[in-house]
Amino acid sequence: MELLHNQLFLKMRILILDDHEAIQQFVKQKITDIIPNATILLCSNIECATMAISGFPKIDYAICDIEIKSGANLIIPELCFNKEIPYMIYSSHVNLVLVKELFEFKVNCYVSKTSSIDFLTKGLKSLFSQEKYYCPIVFSCMNSNDGLKETEKLFLSQAQNSVIKVMAMGFNREEVSKILKLKKSTINNHIARARTVNECKNFDELIRRYKFWDMDT
Repeated sequence: MELLHNQLFLKMRILILDDHEAIQQFVKQKITDIIPNATILLCSNIECATMAISGFPKIDYAICDIEIKSGANLIIPELCFNKEIPYMIYSSHVNLVLVKELFEFKVNCYVSKTSSIDFLTKGLKSLFSQEKYYCPIVFSCMNSNDGLKETEKLFLSQAQNSVIKVMAMGFNREEVSKILKLKKSTINNHIARARTVNECKNFDELIRRYKFWDMDT
């Protein structure tokens, strides 16, 4: 039985998605400490990870950040869920909205990057043992309602998204009007409608929630 277990580990393919090379290497070392002979694939962008997960041979496990380049992005967790690939989130992004979204995609393990190394190791061992694990920061967030509305994903029309995307870069309404070749009144209407639909208290909340998520996907 032990020999069979070791043979399975020899064939194991594990994906790491993170846009910081130092973190990739750090997580790779932690995996190697647990499974010395596993094949580890490193990806720094969603396109690379998507190809790896969708390709052949099959990926057995995935460890991924959900903030790649800019904003939270759940494409890879959703893809892992659809492909029935056990996965762990290792990210600085932790709040109740994300936890609820990831539970929809049956996240196996969730560890905050601000946690100690021991929690990362526990998360990896749990993942490879097909067990659930959530670090104390994530577990605490699961039992809190603080800031739920502050980071909920925005529902935007294509026109609203175009306007808010440019404004999130730091341009004012007059500048956005010139860039997008729209009347200033149209810009104001798109912003007002976006705030109303998403129940934003003010413009700052609208921009904050836009920046939190990767709204280009």
